[in-house]
Amino acid sequence: MDAYKISVKFFAEDATGIGEHDFVPIFHWWIQQHAVPNHTLIDVADYAHVHNGPGTVLIAHEANFYTDRTDGQLGLTYSRKMSGGETLADRIRQAYVGALEGCARLEETGKVKFRTDESAVRFNDRLLAPNSPQTFNEIKPDLEQVVAKLYGDSSVDIEHYFSQNLLFEVRIRATDSPTIPTLLSRLR
Repeated sequence: MDAYKISVKFFAEDATGIGEHDFVPIFHWWIQQHAVPNHTLIDVADYAHVHNGPGTVLIAHEANFYTDRTDGQLGLTYSRKMSGGETLADRIRQAYVGALEGCARLEETGKVKFRTDESAVRFNDRLLAPNSPQTFNEIKPDLEQVVAKLYGDSSVDIEHYFSQNLLFEVRIRATDSPTIPTLLSRLR
């Protein structure tokens, strides 16, 4: 599969006490400090006024970072806009690394902590990756390859959320919750 517009979201442990606009200055600081290697950071947009929307967006040439509540849960989504890997497994791994690196940077601020036992993977390409059982069967081996590296011997469930009205999405749930640095070390 040639799809490369892949998003990965990790969920916040506890969203209470986190203000709608708390991430705007953090993302501006990332731009000022060139804090995201291999990304040309461009701007920050605040969509806090949109109910269950994208929240605060850090726009980069290669990908966007969202502190979103699109599914009613605060989390960080890393969404690739450009291809960066030869195989689908490479592109999925790259999206996971981007999301985990973003989570690590946000955790350093002390504003939020992320759960690592669950993530959502979306394909933002209805032509190359329609939300269908066929797409799930096609991407599943590559996704399982990345998830096996990520969680090792932990029991993992991959659930496809089928809906013709939504983007292709799967949820990954693991019995273990390794630290973000541990997960990153397994994917690098």
